[in-house]
Amino acid sequence: MPTSDADLPLPPPAPLDGAADARRIEAIERRHAAEVAALRREILEARKAATLGELLGTTTHEFNNALTTILNYAKLGLRHRDAATRDKALERILSAGTRAARITASVLGMARRGGARFEPVRLEALVEDSLVLLEREMTKYRVQVEREFAPVPVVSANPGQLQQVFLNLLVNARQAMPQGGRLIVRLSHDPATGFVDLLVRDTGCGMTPEVMRRMFEPHFSTKQGPDETGKGGSGLGLSACREIVETHRGRIRVESAPGRGTAVTIRLPAGQATPPAGPSA
Repeated sequence: MPTSDADLPLPPPAPLDGAADARRIEAIERRHAAEVAALRREILEARKAATLGELLGTTTHEFNNALTTILNYAKLGLRHRDAATRDKALERILSAGTRAARITASVLGMARRGGARFEPVRLEALVEDSLVLLEREMTKYRVQVEREFAPVPVVSANPGQLQQVFLNLLVNARQAMPQGGRLIVRLSHDPATGFVDLLVRDTGCGMTPEVMRRMFEPHFSTKQGPDETGKGGSGLGLSACREIVETHRGRIRVESAPGRGTAVTIRLPAGQATPPAGPSA
């Protein structure tokens, strides 16, 4: 009697190779991790480009002001032959030229701070570079900047990423004070814990508990879009700040209350010998 295929015995199952399967899974996980790291680097570079674009209008206007001052006082010195007037003109030209050089150096420094390299970073210099880029904006909105810089050790960090964090915090603080106010920037070091703290405190409107619960959510924003300077409104600021800070094995703490302003503290390990593992840009 002929037999059907259904009556034929099934072939024995292929022997399991647990080690080979584990290697394949491990290879897939490594590939996925590399792809995620590459995407994060691209996102961070895109954010840096966006920050530079937002600053372009402000810095171009400020640079033009410096050039106008130089030209006007050069004309004044040429019109008047007396030594007093010429000395005054030359002093103003020197001051305006020095300021233009600082603006240019700050913009070029931020543009060049790319790649995945970690290096010893002087936080005071990096904060000052950020303040130079926003100085005119702070003056326009009547924000008084107060520096409280204690001596702090260097940190091992990606300077381009950290400057993005500083700029974001400074812009947020300025936007919280549309009628003007005080902005305190403080650097301190706790040798007992081995951490360096950067505090950015404003006297602005503060945040409600509901906003504070959601402030680190991507795309969450209380703003209706960019302000008149073209900054803010995307809801990516604080979430990106936390991601960058945590990549540096640091922590970010926010204290705020309606009508009492906001204080953001960035805590980074001091004197880190080797860069942390993780995505960088």
